[in-house]
Amino acid sequence: MRFFLDTNIWSYIANEDAGNELAMRARAAGVEIVVSPAVVDEVQEMSEPVGRRRLIQLLTKKDWKRLMPEVFSECAEIKAEIMRLRPEWAIAEPKMAEFNRLRYDWVRRNGGFWDRARREIESVETNESVRRDEEKRLAVEQAFAIRKRMEKIKPASHHHLQKVGYIPETGTPGWSGAPVQYWRVPSLHMFMTELRVHESAVSEWLDSEIDVAAMLSSPESMNRLWLHELDPVAVPRQWLRGSFEFLQAWHKITTGTPGDARLAAHLVDADVFISADKNFVQFAERCREEAPFGICKTLRAQGNRAGVDEVLQWISNPNTL
Repeated sequence: MRFFLDTNIWSYIANEDAGNELAMRARAAGVEIVVSPAVVDEVQEMSEPVGRRRLIQLLTKKDWKRLMPEVFSECAEIKAEIMRLRPEWAIAEPKMAEFNRLRYDWVRRNGGFWDRARREIESVETNESVRRDEEKRLAVEQAFAIRKRMEKIKPASHHHLQKVGYIPETGTPGWSGAPVQYWRVPSLHMFMTELRVHESAVSEWLDSEIDVAAMLSSPESMNRLWLHELDPVAVPRQWLRGSFEFLQAWHKITTGTPGDARLAAHLVDADVFISADKNFVQFAERCREEAPFGICKTLRAQGNRAGVDEVLQWISNPNTL
């Protein structure tokens, strides 16, 4: 069984110096604790140096299962759908050297991303790091834009997530004219922007095997693929991101809002997600009930020492969850 801990839970564990006990209990129970770069990114933004270092040291212990960045997994899903639905965009003889070099930086146990984070070494600016900074800015803007669009239809927040529709602009190439599932629109916007506006991590993870220029030169086909053809079961992270953004639109928008959408993409990477954030748990459980695919169960823990004790108990007795 795999457990994903939200940043707030890691913070409580670090404050209570319970990292070694967490690792010991996980080993005894035969479960994995998974950690994502998104959590590390969030912690690296903390302004208080002592707490930040303590938390980074905990997150980068080798006891945990380290995930790839969510954009890598999102691109892998999209790539598979492109291969299935637009094989003409596939590169016949892909050159994988750069892709493999980039991937190795994330998976290597020494000298890569996790090692640099642990030693608090500033990474060389890469498309991935630029994308993360840009994504945070754009995601906050998008959250406010979504809120503005939905001000007049607030009852829609209670609609089943698979029934939430959106009407693209009139004349959109490739659009059939009928309402489309909401998640498809922000997903298309994100990929189109990332691939067209600037060189990005999305390009890095796609362009070794996919002819990005061919995609962008065929807007009608690309729009039709996203708006009508992608199977949500095959691209669950796109559905989860879009659904989280939709649900967040009815609540107060903060600088943490985009981070929650990033973490939502990992709800398919674990069996149990633990958070102390009431809204995150509420949204995640709503997604679990209404998604067209399976995702992990999300549990809400208390704060501080009481929450740490709850987490340790759940880790020790996974079969009771």
